[in-house]
Amino acid sequence: MSTRRKAATEALPQIVPRSRDDLTVKRVVRLLVYVLGVITVGWHLYYAFQGTMPRQQHANIHLGLLLSVFYLTTLDFDPDGWRDHLNNGISVVLLGVISAGTIYVHLNFWRWLNEARQNLIYTNVDLFVGAAIMLVTIHATWRAYGRLLGIVVIAGLFYGWAGPLFPSILFHGGFGLERLVYMNSVAIGGVYGFILGVGATWVAVFILFAGIIEGYGGLDYVTRVGRNVGSRLRSGVVQVAVVSSMLMGSITGSSAANVATTGSFTIPLMREEGVEGKFAGAIESIASTGGQILPPVMGSAAFLMADILGVSFFSILQSAILPALLFYITVAFVVHIAAIKNGWTSGTEDLVDEESEDSSILETLVDTLPYTGPLAVLIYTLVILRYDPMSAGMYGILAVLLGGIARDLLLDGGDFQTVKAWTRRTVEGCKIGAENMAPLTAVLASLGMVIAVITQSGFTQRFSLQMISLAGGVFVLVLLLAMLASILFGMGMPTPAAYVVVAILTAPGLVRLGIQPITAHMFVFYFALLSTITPPVALSCAVGAGIAEARFWDVAKETIRLGLFAFVIPFTFALNQELIYWNGLQTFTTFGAISVGLLMMSIALVGYDLTENVPIWQRPLYLGLAAAIFFVPMYTVQLGLAVVGAVWLGVLVFRTRGLATPETATQ
Repeated sequence: MSTRRKAATEALPQIVPRSRDDLTVKRVVRLLVYVLGVITVGWHLYYAFQGTMPRQQHANIHLGLLLSVFYLTTLDFDPDGWRDHLNNGISVVLLGVISAGTIYVHLNFWRWLNEARQNLIYTNVDLFVGAAIMLVTIHATWRAYGRLLGIVVIAGLFYGWAGPLFPSILFHGGFGLERLVYMNSVAIGGVYGFILGVGATWVAVFILFAGIIEGYGGLDYVTRVGRNVGSRLRSGVVQVAVVSSMLMGSITGSSAANVATTGSFTIPLMREEGVEGKFAGAIESIASTGGQILPPVMGSAAFLMADILGVSFFSILQSAILPALLFYITVAFVVHIAAIKNGWTSGTEDLVDEESEDSSILETLVDTLPYTGPLAVLIYTLVILRYDPMSAGMYGILAVLLGGIARDLLLDGGDFQTVKAWTRRTVEGCKIGAENMAPLTAVLASLGMVIAVITQSGFTQRFSLQMISLAGGVFVLVLLLAMLASILFGMGMPTPAAYVVVAILTAPGLVRLGIQPITAHMFVFYFALLSTITPPVALSCAVGAGIAEARFWDVAKETIRLGLFAFVIPFTFALNQELIYWNGLQTFTTFGAISVGLLMMSIALVGYDLTENVPIWQRPLYLGLAAAIFFVPMYTVQLGLAVVGAVWLGVLVFRTRGLATPETATQ
């Protein structure tokens, strides 16, 4: 076996205990997590292949498997004090509750569907089981995402019960406790609503896919790609963060989690090359947030959006790609000129992956087979064949498994040790995927209850009408109110949760005003996502500041300054809807014009134009030209201004050819 592969294999944890002496509780629990991970992946592949079971029944099995994984992984085997012992006891009890509840619901599913849901015939035991499942999902959400999201769920249920006590648009008739439990569980709604249904199918298969990729060394591959791309650019040190976060962010489902994952190596790398801590944390926060808007996964929101709107998944991909390109073109340019301005350009030759440099082209292609092959399969099945996401994800997982065994057999030979190493990586990947999906499952089930309450109480309709009324029906003011509401409702939430809330509450108001549905949902989704870098919460900035050892407010301030362009992009496609609904040549000329405007805006934000610092008095000129390109209603004027801006950018690029070093440019 090759040295590289041997090292990778030895790095994997021991799955099966070596002897009976190793059969401690900790090892048994870990073994059980591995078994549940494999069962979870196997079940989802089976469901994707045959798909005859109702989605709600599959969602129940999905909920039981993933919450079992969640509570097993929360056990603390080195407890320190009575709190840890109490949490362990609660986890064990709730593990038993969710297991028994899942079995009960599965055995009584058709009775619940046909009698309880349609004829309101149910028993006290049904209500007891439903209430127990609701409590477990709320507790798991609290444990996984903190008290803020847990309080949101509890407040939503309280609002359903205490509706008559609220004033104005919050008032409604109220639901009794029995009615709350019935509509959120026994009636196959709430916990088992469309949100968990999408999570158990389209979202889950991609999260499991990403977990298996990670088990096969996907994070190392992303790191190598980022380093190799960065080594070819003057601003390579900071571009590593952009490329790595772009690749990882789309599938993590959380900007803060993306900062924690990719930032653990990109932020220290930037610090080593002289990037100040607050800038390193800010750059990683912006790049990680952008990963959530990148197709095809978009932090799992793409699947939810397609289901809520009732459109094909391909329509969401097509609508999301140009705004995502605008974001990454601009963020790459922003960090590029910031790096040149501050002299963060030394040492890019150290970014080259020596292992890749020493490998032949053929060996490199074989070594990346588990990553490039599945990507090609996903693109072909989603874009060309237009399969549904679950079928595409199933073929993607199969491609990973086949690519992994093919790589190992070709590079290491067809002996037993090679197959054993592949099996261990596969099992590890299944465990990683299940662990990543477990907390997301809890929050989707919990939000299903909140959505059931606010929709059946009529609050969503009243809220959208009130939003339009407050703005007096003025288009721009409605957009601004929707922006503020989306940022507020999205604070502290993972991407799927943030999108679902704003999609239910704020998007209908924009649709009533005449904005096309996909545009409206994209608009509120972007701002819900940007709440993760918006103070005072700004979770991504908080995580980035911790890794960079910088002050939170310093990181948040630099993130807003460098990433202010991101708050403009939703307004550009709301006012230029050909970016969402493609319209031939006009779409691509508008895309080019908006790109030029965003680059001009970036120069004003950074205060550097590729050659020298931009005086304070000149920055409003750049911002004015950018705003005119974005918002002038006449297409020909907009295009003409973009041509002027493009010519000026070309002059700036030409002038940089006479600058020999970054230090000269800075001076």
